Amino acid sequence: MGLFGGLLKRGKSKSNEPMNQYLTLVKKEPGNAKAHLKLAEMYQKKGDKKKAISEYLIAAEIFLKNQFYARAMAIYKQVPKQDPSLDHVYLKIADIYRKMGFLGDAFSQYRVLVQHYDNQGAKDKALEVLSLMADMDPRKGDLKEKIQVYKHNINFNKEGEAAGVSGPGALPPGPLVGEKKGGFFDLGAVLESAEPPEMADSKEISTMEKIYGFEEIFKELKETSGPSAVDPNFNYNLGVASREMGFLDDAIEQFQIALAKEQNPFESANMLGLCYKEKGQWNEAAQAFRRAMQTTGVSKEKILEVKYELGLIYKEQGKKEEALGLLREISAGDKKYRDAKDEIARITK
Repeated sequence: MGLFGGLLKRGKSKSNEPMNQYLTLVKKEPGNAKAHLKLAEMYQKKGDKKKAISEYLIAAEIFLKNQFYARAMAIYKQVPKQDPSLDHVYLKIADIYRKMGFLGDAFSQYRVLVQHYDNQGAKDKALEVLSLMADMDPRKGDLKEKIQVYKHNINFNKEGEAAGVSGPGALPPGPLVGEKKGGFFDLGAVLESAEPPEMADSKEISTMEKIYGFEEIFKELKETSGPSAVDPNFNYNLGVASREMGFLDDAIEQFQIALAKEQNPFESANMLGLCYKEKGQWNEAAQAFRRAMQTTGVSKEKILEVKYELGLIYKEQGKKEEALGLLREISAGDKKYRDAKDEIARITK
């Protein structure tokens, strides 16, 4: 059953306005995250982006409060695609990464936000994020000393701003990585980039790196971080949550990460195949299902499910012989398995 399946079985209204039903439901049950998600989906279909984002954030907060970190993260990663200016969402993402033990990922989020706030002139916000980063510094104290210099620069610049004075070691003005000349800055594109920020434009951030040593800290945190102690299958669970909510691209990304980290290999490959199948990407789906079948220590029943799905994919690809081979193998073992027998008949016709 899907995420919203059976949500309104009780007292279902005959009204033709399902949105009103969910609005009534969230009034009665304000802590019902699934109802808020459904409202977000409806608002999005209507083109009301502001209300959709509001409902998404309410649902995420409920999941976070109840320690459903993967579900909360799935939403928080989706929201900036609707509105990249919601910088507080990235703080939420970084916070979840920290809770899960992915310190390198959290630090990466923080470092771009510092640059973003500094270039906006929001020195106080930059300082808040720097303080969070200092708590993560494995060398303890090094970054905190540099923050004191940053505080001095803020006060010095406030006093000498009118005269054009800048304090020692102050960051020079300039565009942030990802900023466009027209004044538009897509923070989401920078934070979601597959490349580390230092690779995107090393010339622009070299001053930041020299002053704060972000790159050295980032590398050390990445090297020392292992599987999450809180949720060893976090990326897999994040993929499942993303798929349930309809965020297929995010789900695919997380299942790929889960496979790379060997988190629940069989289920990760199987779910990856199902996501590609839902998107109609048959070649990728077949590859994922074949990978699932190669996993050792899996029950015959689960392998049978994957064989069936792969048989349907082969059918879609026009590979009739391969499809028939798998479906006949399934039917020989269990004549009543799903509709394998009917699929064989349809293909042979």
